[in-house]
Amino acid sequence: MRRLTPGRASVPIRTTRHARALLASGLVALMVHPAGAAAQESESPANPQSQDPVAAVDSIRASYDRPAAEPPTDWVDVVEFPLKVVAFPFKLVLVDLPGWIAGQVLVPRAPSGFVRAYRSMLNWGFRPTIRASIGPRSAAAIEGQLFRYDPLYVHSALSRRGSQRHRVGVLVADPRHSFVAEARWQRDAQLTFYGIGPDSDPDRGLYSRDYWDLRARGTTRLSRRTGLDLGLGFESNKIDEPVWSDDESIWDEFDTSDLYGANDDTRYLRIDGGVTLDLTGRREFQDTGAWLRLQGAAWRGVADTPSDFHAITAIAQGYLPINRRQQLALRGVTRIARSDSDEMVPFFHLSQLGGSRTAIGYSTSRFTDNDMLSLVAEWRYEVWRDIHDIVRSEFFLYFGEGTVQRRLGEVSSGDWQASYGIGARMVMKERLLGVAFLGFSDEDVQVGIRGDWPL
Repeated sequence: MRRLTPGRASVPIRTTRHARALLASGLVALMVHPAGAAAQESESPANPQSQDPVAAVDSIRASYDRPAAEPPTDWVDVVEFPLKVVAFPFKLVLVDLPGWIAGQVLVPRAPSGFVRAYRSMLNWGFRPTIRASIGPRSAAAIEGQLFRYDPLYVHSALSRRGSQRHRVGVLVADPRHSFVAEARWQRDAQLTFYGIGPDSDPDRGLYSRDYWDLRARGTTRLSRRTGLDLGLGFESNKIDEPVWSDDESIWDEFDTSDLYGANDDTRYLRIDGGVTLDLTGRREFQDTGAWLRLQGAAWRGVADTPSDFHAITAIAQGYLPINRRQQLALRGVTRIARSDSDEMVPFFHLSQLGGSRTAIGYSTSRFTDNDMLSLVAEWRYEVWRDIHDIVRSEFFLYFGEGTVQRRLGEVSSGDWQASYGIGARMVMKERLLGVAFLGFSDEDVQVGIRGDWPL
């Protein structure tokens, strides 16, 4: 408690709201407009509270010109406008979209009703999935996967173009070995055929292929870097009119008497196998090293199918990091198909060039013949990375050359088909999330979004 001096009244000093406002307005007036403050002092020296402080501040503020809300258009804006228009799709794909996806994935939030329902289905043993493709030219598809009774699984899918895939099988796997036995019925609804040879016409015909595929396959890791797989199967093929399409069929565009398998159902026993050498590693978001695979398959006709043939495929991929943000990826693929009987190889089992796996600027199966060779290079550059260092977006440039021919030894300089492309990749440190691309060639422009990528 404070002591009071006898004989003197103690009056507590209180600052009223009006006094604080007056003090603030005076300070503003002195700092901003000292001459105006002096004039106001001279007009009312005896009573400083005679003028409303709020009005004084408002009058000072009104005496100054405010800047325009938007600066006027100048020549810089005129020059920048077409550049912004051209760059907008790339900004949307490479910056805005990855940022939005990262925000949806990384920002914690309460699960929505849709997410809770999805998790309930997963817990029960059913997974609904959207796939970019379930087969050649299938377009996007919806697939349901039943895995409740593991190791038994059941998958069923339907695509936007009418393709279907239904599978039931048993999968047993551990870190070194795996075995799968599966029965599959598949319909490829709108397959394309352009003729045979490197100079085939761009006019196409469509067809559908329905087939049963019964297979058993085992894989084993011989070492940390090498793997071996072996399979045995049976397939039954039926070629028919395209599904859900008014385009011309192969029977309208070609003389199908020269296309073995177009007019007759075929059935084959199949044995196939391959060996893989994996010398790659993972450094942050980038693969490094090389990956090699050699595989072969032999088809033997059964029942009334007099055709026997075989095919050999070799794949080599290399990854060369330039620095932390840049990388060069290379891929070479060749496939050789040969007939072992008087009948030819069925036209749908010939080697094909086109699509994201061999030539990004051409549609799938644009070129067809016995032998195929594809050489591809991609330069990748990081354009965005989330602040948690979990996801990044890469821009890539693509260049490829490829060809088909009856025999690779008969390839001439005029048989090569160039293919170019640009695109964006979304990558995590463990895996690829997806790819969006534009492919260019002398004939066409291809646009696609995929959940996987050959490189």
